[in-house]
Amino acid sequence: MSITASQLKEIRQEFAHLKPAVVTLDGSRGMTVKQAIFALAPTLERMKKCGFDTQEIVEKLHEKGIAVKAQTLTKYLTEARRQREGQKARKKDTPRPTRKRAMSFIVLDAPDDAL
Repeated sequence: MSITASQLKEIRQEFAHLKPAVVTLDGSRGMTVKQAIFALAPTLERMKKCGFDTQEIVEKLHEKGIAVKAQTLTKYLTEARRQREGQKARKKDTPRPTRKRAMSFIVLDAPDDAL
């Protein structure tokens, strides 16, 4: 089946106006413990730098309804850190776009010995 450019245009316009059947608002979206730790990772890392130990952080998280063990918290924070470092490395490794320069040659109508 071949698709024409006009069909693509119609599809694009139709999709742009679609609404999901069930709207999930960011505030009421469910998250796993791992997703929550990843989202809080920068704050939790700052807490560790300020002197909180892992067990204290686990207790603070438990007070807020996030049940996680110290070993699991350490594992998730390590994963989050590696993920961020990997993203930074990919950004650094991405080569800058190079501009291609047009080369021009001058062609003389006169023979070489006439110059």
